[in-house]
Amino acid sequence: MPGLKKNVGTFNEDVLDNEGYRYTTNAPFSSIVANARQTSAIVDRIPPGVRTIIDIGCGDGVYTKELKLARPDAEVTGFDPADAAIVIARKRFPELTFSVGNILDVSTLPSQMYDLGVFRGVLHHVSDPALAIANAKRFCRTLIILEPNGNNPVLKVIEKTSAYHIEHEEQSFSSPLLRRWCRQAGWRIESQGFTGFVPFFCPTWFAKIFLALQPVLEKIPVINWLGAGNIVLVCRQ
Repeated sequence: MPGLKKNVGTFNEDVLDNEGYRYTTNAPFSSIVANARQTSAIVDRIPPGVRTIIDIGCGDGVYTKELKLARPDAEVTGFDPADAAIVIARKRFPELTFSVGNILDVSTLPSQMYDLGVFRGVLHHVSDPALAIANAKRFCRTLIILEPNGNNPVLKVIEKTSAYHIEHEEQSFSSPLLRRWCRQAGWRIESQGFTGFVPFFCPTWFAKIFLALQPVLEKIPVINWLGAGNIVLVCRQ
């Protein structure tokens, strides 16, 4: 599939070895609470009246299922370039629709228009994030983007030193860069937020401390801009 980073094979290996991704299946406490905060950050921003939702880069389908649970009356589908992940998603959640597709390849994009598209930790895994954002405009009226917070200096160090981050080619983007890509694609940015202070794969004791502090830290502008784990953007056509 053109334009994809080489780590599609790495993610296929993850789901084959673990029956799902390491951060969603058999996940440690820190990953469970970090994922839960990401989910609530997205769900809280879903506009009223949404009837169709597409999970772009849906992986093993766990997050797609969470969208369905949050909006049971909506039609929720997902697509991902990792075919092994799609096999797992179809097996685990047969009530949902999943397909293999590449956000960077126009020929594989959905043909229908969706009320809402969700990029959850996907853009930092593609070779051309700006193009991915632009292509999403072809089939989404509203777009929610949740990405690692590239304003966070600690996260930048982790990306250079963590074996997992290196293996999976993890990277992060600053909030000004993400907003610029959205504007260049013709999206109107409705809101920006910063969320999550519990790192994935950290010791449980550490995760519990920051889980307790998280509600306060998220409300302090400079602290959340520099210290939060994720940026959340809501964009509209």
